[in-house]
Amino acid sequence: MRKLNLEKYTISVRDEKGNIRSLPYDFKTSLIELMFHPNLRLSGKALLETNIMAEKIMKADKEILLEEADYQKIKSAIDGFQGFSKNEVELVKRVLECPEIKVKEDSK
Repeated sequence: MRKLNLEKYTISVRDEKGNIRSLPYDFKTSLIELMFHPNLRLSGKALLETNIMAEKIMKADKEILLEEADYQKIKSAIDGFQGFSKNEVELVKRVLECPEIKVKEDSK
């Protein structure tokens, strides 16, 4: 299992006057939009599988536990996308460095 942090983070951007402002970056929405990006050229089957994963992400709060297969779907979207900006450094880092965790089965 993998534990992915879904919390917003802060990015710095220049406003129209050239001043640097800190703005919240919506990790969940950005990740989901990236997973559906046209340059990933999703097939119909991949589109439906991605939608299931996106719904799980949207329902999650601050983090989500991912089966390895689900993690690999998200990772392949990151690996296949081209056109990231500096604002996505944290997004990419969170996915590619997503920690593995051991889950013990309940002995009931």
